[in-house]
Amino acid sequence: MNLTPDQKRFYQDNGYLAVENLIPSELAVRERERIAWLCAHWDGAEAARLRITHEPGLPRSQWSRQTVRGLYDLTAHEEMFREHALHPSLINCVVDLIGKPIALFNEQALLKPPSVGSPKPPHQDNAYFQVQPVEALITCWCALDDATIENGCMQYVPGSHKRGLLKHTHIAGTTHQVPDGFDPAQAVAVPIRAGGVIFHHGLTLHLSGENRSKNWRRTFVCHFVRQDADLSKSVTVSSRLLPVTNESES
Repeated sequence: MNLTPDQKRFYQDNGYLAVENLIPSELAVRERERIAWLCAHWDGAEAARLRITHEPGLPRSQWSRQTVRGLYDLTAHEEMFREHALHPSLINCVVDLIGKPIALFNEQALLKPPSVGSPKPPHQDNAYFQVQPVEALITCWCALDDATIENGCMQYVPGSHKRGLLKHTHIAGTTHQVPDGFDPAQAVAVPIRAGGVIFHHGLTLHLSGENRSKNWRRTFVCHFVRQDADLSKSVTVSSRLLPVTNESES
């Protein structure tokens, strides 16, 4: 799959682009089931290969399958997630938006458990990643469950990538950074069905709400960079930075 001129223009103007039905439904189902298994065995040997986080602020005594918030380094240990990250339809869209050659920079499954998942504060990804130039960075946020307003879908501030990198302040006791002077009324909710992907620019302001539903909101998020990007200031570079060959291109 390649993007249309209108889709590319929307991304350039707004700093994000939602594309439905990009990841095959059978792959999304397998990923969802595997995440459910890993959550159920969060303290077991297979999950120990991964970095796992739980809902912020909860003491370890309260951790359970219902409190897992993030699973990291999946592509190194789980073939189906590597298949997702290298899926030709996904890679073609990335190349259409940031050019080539590209590499997989970082990835994680981000979860909002039913009636537990807390909000993610507003931020710009490059406040964390520090990739230069920022146009060489893109985030590919894939819904593995239908992402709705009720269960905490993504929200974006259209055109905010044109403001440059804003000053961010750390929230005490958390890993979160938030931009000064953010007005949440500017954000637009972007629901998307399972298998759909939202691409967003490294400077686009985004956030997600709490999960007020009885359903999981599971996602697999891949971050790609162009291989000519300067990563010297980034503290999040994986030692497994994975160059990608776009073999599906003609």
